[in-house]
Amino acid sequence: MTGSTRTEIPMPSDEMEYRGGWSLFAESFNRFLELKLNRFSLGLTLFFIVLAILAPLIAPFPYDAVDPARGLSAPGWPHLMGTDQAGRDIFSRVLYGTQTSLSIGLVTVLLGLVAGVSLGAISGYIGGWVDEVIMRIVEIFMSIPGIVMALALVSVLGPSVPSIILALSIRRITQFSRVARGSVLSVKSQDYVMACHALGMSNARIVFAHVLPNCIGPIIVLASVLLGNVILTESTLSFLGMGIQEPTPSWGTMIAKGNEFLTFAPWISLFPGLFLFLTMIAFNLLGDGLRDHLDPRGGSVV
Repeated sequence: MTGSTRTEIPMPSDEMEYRGGWSLFAESFNRFLELKLNRFSLGLTLFFIVLAILAPLIAPFPYDAVDPARGLSAPGWPHLMGTDQAGRDIFSRVLYGTQTSLSIGLVTVLLGLVAGVSLGAISGYIGGWVDEVIMRIVEIFMSIPGIVMALALVSVLGPSVPSIILALSIRRITQFSRVARGSVLSVKSQDYVMACHALGMSNARIVFAHVLPNCIGPIIVLASVLLGNVILTESTLSFLGMGIQEPTPSWGTMIAKGNEFLTFAPWISLFPGLFLFLTMIAFNLLGDGLRDHLDPRGGSVV
């Protein structure tokens, strides 16, 4: 009589750690920081965010403090970046301009993300005529150059902060919609989505609780890239006189005002232009790093 063999099921030992969501996130974040370029872009991005938050504490002068006697002073003490034609401190205005640009950029991208991802998710998940209607509207807006659309809307609504945010948000809504729709189409036929249907879950719960969390990678990458793009577009509007109005500081306005003094007072345009350049570098490198980290196969998310 042969004895029956017993299959031992290995049980987790005490030495095995449970790897929860935070553990996996920390591991992924550490891998992201292994590249020097990613560390540089993230550090530069955080640097500008800290500058924007602490601008009222760091700025040595009020951004609208006028001192005609010190007009067009060269960089030195106490004006580290010099003064403009009205004697206002360039360093203080650049710091407050950082706050202005990042605030508009963050609000614009957030509005575009919420509205665009919602529309794209509905379009991709429901499909049919709903998808056709939403995507045809998106294509109409995508066919218009972003800066032209922004100029037209600001011309009608007036150059105020709410109108600038609205004008810049419309383009971002269409971009987020396309990315979200494509991501939803790629995952809505997965087995876990079918299991959710079998369990009787509502469509809204399936989309926002199970489908979108698995599409978050391309959305995060797009948000980081668009943040720099929005800041550049806002500066362009201000440069053309259709953005932030004086005396509120904006990098674009400062560059435009300094154009007539380039030959003998280049610092008026140089320093805000340098901050704008570094901000664009930071967000674009961060977006590229996130794209390569989240999608090793590469490819554009726009």
